[in-house]
Amino acid sequence: MFFKEFIVVLALATVLYNGVHADHCAYVATKDCAFIPDRQQVCGTNQQSYRNSCFLAKAYCADNTIHKAHDGPCAVTTTPSPVHGSEVALDIFCLDLIYISCPTGGVQICGNDGKFYENVCEFDKARCFHRDLKDDGTNCV
Repeated sequence: MFFKEFIVVLALATVLYNGVHADHCAYVATKDCAFIPDRQQVCGTNQQSYRNSCFLAKAYCADNTIHKAHDGPCAVTTTPSPVHGSEVALDIFCLDLIYISCPTGGVQICGNDGKFYENVCEFDKARCFHRDLKDDGTNCV
């Protein structure tokens, strides 16, 4: 199972989406959310409780108007503003991506932090820890 997921992550890490980012929803579609150990329910903005963030990410990928309202079942409100569904999908993607070694080579990406990243895989790994990181394309030295 790990090897299959590694290949999927590796393949997705090399695919460009909107010119820069891997398509996180394509990756989330491959996940079997029932086997993710996270059992903390989350509430969607559609007022449906999801077993974990993975199931919510799948819901967002099927309907991009669904976001995370708060942690816990929908009967309890603890977070004042929703978390965008794309962030939840990125979280699921990053859970696996951070544990793989990126391939060498590829097209360098210039981040808005002024650094060059060797390829889209390394860029997406950095985005897992710095969510405001974007492809700048012009300000790297």
